[in-house]
Amino acid sequence: MKKSDKEIIDILVAYDATESVYAAARITGCDPKTVHRYVTARNTGRLATGPSRRPRLADPYSAKIEEWVDRSHGLISATAAHQRLLRMGFTGSERTTRRMVAEAKDRWREGSSRARRSWTAEPGLWLEFGWSSGPVVPGPDGSPRRSVIFSAWLGWSRFRVVIPCRDQTLATLICCLDATFRTVGGAPTYVMSRPTAGAGNRHPLLVEAARHYGVQLQTCVPDDVAADTAPGSVALGRDDLLPTEVVWLRPRYWSFSELQDACREATMRINQGAPRQRLPVERTRLHPLPPVPHTRALGPARSVRPDHTIEFESLRYPVPAALSDGEVWVRVTHGELVVVADLGATPSRPGWLTGRSGLTEVARYRVPAPR
Repeated sequence: MKKSDKEIIDILVAYDATESVYAAARITGCDPKTVHRYVTARNTGRLATGPSRRPRLADPYSAKIEEWVDRSHGLISATAAHQRLLRMGFTGSERTTRRMVAEAKDRWREGSSRARRSWTAEPGLWLEFGWSSGPVVPGPDGSPRRSVIFSAWLGWSRFRVVIPCRDQTLATLICCLDATFRTVGGAPTYVMSRPTAGAGNRHPLLVEAARHYGVQLQTCVPDDVAADTAPGSVALGRDDLLPTEVVWLRPRYWSFSELQDACREATMRINQGAPRQRLPVERTRLHPLPPVPHTRALGPARSVRPDHTIEFESLRYPVPAALSDGEVWVRVTHGELVVVADLGATPSRPGWLTGRSGLTEVARYRVPAPR
């Protein structure tokens, strides 16, 4: 039976007078266990005058349930929430979930839910990407040039993809996202980047690419950043933010293909253990990918001749022999011709060049200056 505030104080006063839970129980007419509970709560600074509640198996997931209710505007069903909790390792009953969801909806209707909460990772919810400075490699003309490293991971499984790039343009970003989606086996609900990642997530072509893959672009910040400094951003815990350091790479490589091999080996090493084991669960919530990639930002298409060359402005440029009779996309960036191919659509051995599938830069040449 619920104790009133006066009864609780009487119990504590009786214990202080006798220093015995049994004597205090006889004075106040309650069970000795009740006296012990209130005395222990007072001594540990957790005394509450309201009714006590036993811990529930769903308590560690309460913040996640509040997030689902808030994102769904209170429309998520308890059955759907329970299925999601099971994928996250919850072992309680559906009855417990229903009670937690009902309480969260009541708080949401009353407006007492937190206005800004840190998102909790769940299978298939988000993928975060970022850029970092990479090793020095020879450019198309042979001169040393600093590369950039594209990194992305799935927030729940921590499965990470590392891709070396020669530039950080919008077209390169779309290629990396396509290759990442095809590597992990689908597209998440949200694709996130930090404000300093150079995402350009308002660019019309990037928004169009997001619509093509069925994802929503978001900006994420650490949960200890004030909301007014990054309005509209998603708050993530520090442990959920993507690490973009490249400590596993050497400062310099003799060729770009050597850097690609190093990044492929690093990706395999990083994903050993839990990330690779949790990826199949994550894939059950990822969305299927469209059969063809988004290529509007990659430039015009060119057919590869039987002698594995392409023609651009009356000049021929060689491409890898496995692309013969296939199709590539070409664009000029900073005076260089960039050739991109869909390795998932190559006639032989998908991912033969870099161990990846999807849109990948396969060649780059310096464009002759006009005479």
